[in-house]
Amino acid sequence: MKAALAGVGISFWLAMAGGVSAGPPMPERVIGGNVADPAVWPYVVAVTSAGGGQFCGGTVISADAVVTAAHCLVDSQERPVSPSQIRVVTGRPDLRDDSSGQELRVDRLFVTRQYRRSFRKDIAVIRLSRPTVAAPALLPRPSEDRAATGDGDELRVAGYGATNRDGAGGGSPVLRAVETFSVKDRNCSQSYRFFRPGGEICTLGRRSGPGRTSSCFGDSGGPLISDSPRGALLIGAVSYGGQRCGVGPPTVYTRVANNLAFVKKKAGLSR
Repeated sequence: MKAALAGVGISFWLAMAGGVSAGPPMPERVIGGNVADPAVWPYVVAVTSAGGGQFCGGTVISADAVVTAAHCLVDSQERPVSPSQIRVVTGRPDLRDDSSGQELRVDRLFVTRQYRRSFRKDIAVIRLSRPTVAAPALLPRPSEDRAATGDGDELRVAGYGATNRDGAGGGSPVLRAVETFSVKDRNCSQSYRFFRPGGEICTLGRRSGPGRTSSCFGDSGGPLISDSPRGALLIGAVSYGGQRCGVGPPTVYTRVANNLAFVKKKAGLSR
C-alpha cells in the first residue's frame, strides 16, 4: 500500500480476545485456503491505491457498483478518503498479470453514517467511473440470509490477503479461497464486547494446523458467499477478527442483508 493510503483499512483497530478493546478490531486475510478458480469467483475485486498497492477486497453487485467494508475507505480520522485515491481491479485472479481484467477508477464512495459515528455497520459502496464486465454476485433476500447463516452452515470467502496468521510477508498476489462456517452469536459475544448480533455474522473455519481456516489482514471488505438455487449470494463482507487470524476468537463479517436499503440506494439498484 502506498503512503497516501497507509492509514486506510489497517490503521484502524486492534482486536483483542475477550473483548479487551472497546473499539472495532483489525481487518482480515485468507488462511489455510487454496488458489481460487476464477470461474467460481468472477465478482471478487481487489481494492488498491491509485499507485497499485492492494489493501482490501470487495464484491461486484452491478456493472458499476462494488460492496466493501467501510473501514477500507476511511482515513485515520475516520473520514472518507477521496475517490481519486482508490482503484478497483476486476477479473484479475493474479494481480501480477496486468494484461488481464480491468483497472477502474472510482466515481463516488459511500460509507454508512453509523460507521463514521460509532463503528456500526462496517459496509460501504463504491461506484465505478465506467462499467465492469465482471459478473456480479447476488444480494440476498432476508429469507435467504436466515437460511444461510444457521449454526454450522457452510460459507466460502476469498481474497488477496495474508497467508500467514500474523500477517507477516504481506498479502497474496493470487486470489485464494477457503470454506468457513456460521456459528452461534455467543461465540463472538464472548470474544468481542462490540459484536452486534443480527448485524454481524460469527464464523469459525475448519481446523488447520495451530488454528482454523480464516480470512485475514488485507481481505477486508471481500465476499462471504452462500451458494443458493439462485446463484452466489453475498451474505457478508469481511470485517474483523483476532490478532492472529484463525487462532482464538472467531472471525466476523458484516451482514449484508441487514444493510440492503443502504446498499441498494447507493448502488442505484431498485428496492
